[in-house]
Amino acid sequence: MQMTNEWIPEAEQFVGTAAAHTIGLVIGSVNELIRVILDIPGKYRALGILSSRTGTVAQAIAIDDAVKECNAKLLRFEMAIDAGRQCGQGCLFILGAETISDARKVVEESLRNIDYWSQCIYINEVGHMESHVTPRAGEVLHEIFGTPVGRAFGVVGAAPAGVGIAAVDRAVKAAPVDIVWYGTPSHNLLMMNEFVAGVTGDIAAVQKAMDVGKATGCELLTALGIEPISIHHVAEECGEDYLKRNMSPAVCQDEKKESR
Repeated sequence: MQMTNEWIPEAEQFVGTAAAHTIGLVIGSVNELIRVILDIPGKYRALGILSSRTGTVAQAIAIDDAVKECNAKLLRFEMAIDAGRQCGQGCLFILGAETISDARKVVEESLRNIDYWSQCIYINEVGHMESHVTPRAGEVLHEIFGTPVGRAFGVVGAAPAGVGIAAVDRAVKAAPVDIVWYGTPSHNLLMMNEFVAGVTGDIAAVQKAMDVGKATGCELLTALGIEPISIHHVAEECGEDYLKRNMSPAVCQDEKKESR
């Protein structure tokens, strides 16, 4: 799991962090008022919590994979307008478990998976582009996106929303896939400036559609700014402190050019 700095909180709820500004937490015994507010069924004594400022789809696939291997269930999923300069959404996942060890296990596994899946989130100074493919959707993806369990599933989208529309259009033209979920600023995305679609089909078709959508989105975003960079490589391109200095990837690259 990636830590953003050397300081580790002593709070017992803290599990770790991962890419895309994701934090993982556990609550071993939920306060009854919090249980009522969040509508937590009584059988789940412990909660696993994953929350981030960007991504959502990467987190959803990562958590879907983790739940397949752990004794836990998705209880609540919410998105929020967030993600700073890159448009898009933040997210909250609440997972229920009968024991704190099960809750911690699913959060730890999810954080490891998020570090893997988030490499397909690309950003520049004006927006972001992402495309993901999983060969076998599980219960979490079915609950959130309505995709058939056990089938290949892909999600492609971009912000600003116009770029996302063009990317999705090219993607679904490129291969025989079915759209099972979509989000626009006024539908499913809480007025976020993004367009995204989830598709299912044969794994080869889904992969081809996602590759075409990604290429289209990144090309169009480049017309607005620098070529989008995977969030896994932004620190390499811009330095570890670029967020603290409130800098965009483009400003960092300009500074590097000037220093040569």
